[in-house]
Amino acid sequence: MEVELPTGGTGAQTPGNLFGKQVLAGGIAGMLADAVMYPMMTVKSRLQVQGGATAGGGGGAASMYMYRGPMHAIYSISAKEGWRTLYKGYATVGQIAPAQALYMATYQTSKKVLPGGEENPLVHFCGGVIATLVQSSVMVPTEVIRQRQMVQTTGGEGAYTGSLHAARTIYQLEGAAALYRGFLLAQMVWGPYNAIYLPLWEASKKVAVKFSEAESKEKLAVQYELGSAFFSASIASALTNPADIIKTRLQVQGKSNVNSSTHYNGALDAARSIYRKEGVRGFTKGMSSRVLWVAPSATIMFTTYDQLMKRFNRMW
Repeated sequence: MEVELPTGGTGAQTPGNLFGKQVLAGGIAGMLADAVMYPMMTVKSRLQVQGGATAGGGGGAASMYMYRGPMHAIYSISAKEGWRTLYKGYATVGQIAPAQALYMATYQTSKKVLPGGEENPLVHFCGGVIATLVQSSVMVPTEVIRQRQMVQTTGGEGAYTGSLHAARTIYQLEGAAALYRGFLLAQMVWGPYNAIYLPLWEASKKVAVKFSEAESKEKLAVQYELGSAFFSASIASALTNPADIIKTRLQVQGKSNVNSSTHYNGALDAARSIYRKEGVRGFTKGMSSRVLWVAPSATIMFTTYDQLMKRFNRMW
């Protein structure tokens, strides 16, 4: 994402000043996207784990529901458990701001320091990988905490009562390492995602510039920014769904989670088990809900980021 700095600003543009703007814009944009699209992430997580419970014959919350798709899941959850269930773990939204701020600032900085030039697709990919690695230090524990709450149905003995209770229980019964379960898999999910999304997003904005006859990518009308982000994120999220299924199932299982239905011994065991018991279709579970979560989230985040950076550059 290129940010054109104004020639006549209110003050000198320094690297530190630019970095501060990127952190602030990234944090606000990321938290806004997560807050708006949170219910669809709950749906995505439930759809991805429900196959494991059925195929393995295990118990837990995941065996208590079988949804036919994202819309059926939303209706069933709202009707049987109440609409608030869609927001389980919502307190973690506050942690998204620093995670996304780190992501956006690291990506923009990487594009400037990596050899090859800021328009090089390889630089976009490498910048995305580096940014994802930095972001995961905050994001993975957040994912573990929120997704364990998302997949449980009602309360009951041993159920997590909130985000802090989930974090404390996981730490006490499983250790700190459990909060980083799926860290390497997160790189396998979001690394390829960025490899697809970022170059495609940059390229689609170039096409939009020609189509709209805008002066540059920075001068694109907001509808073209929205379209570019949504199209690129839809493709990337669908193609990386199989790795996300494995990551999600590993993150929600654990002895502190009374709703855990699977007992995989790592990523390879999970992949083999899913293929053996559920077939190739097992890796497509929750794909539509993942696209409906990731694509709008990316659209909101990246478009909001662009708009905030333009405003910040006019302000100072």
